[in-house]
Amino acid sequence: MDENELNNIARMYEDLTKPENWVKLFPDMASFKKWIKIGSMDDIRTTLIEFEEAELYEHCAIILEVLNERKQKVSDIMNKISKKL
Repeated sequence: MDENELNNIARMYEDLTKPENWVKLFPDMASFKKWIKIGSMDDIRTTLIEFEEAELYEHCAIILEVLNERKQKVSDIMNKISKKL
């Protein structure tokens, strides 16, 4: 593989990982939300930053929704634990 081929592969990877291209892989927002839910809190926060920079605000709203759902679940669990103590 020559340098030109490697550069083409690198460019294709960069294009694929751009948020504005990445969202095209999901047929609808529900599928996007399912994908977001797979990530860790750090993954989700990093994704939010990238999507904000790409100005994909509708997707950012979904990401924030997932973050808030996670935070609420953690809070609920901590409340249950503290009540048992």
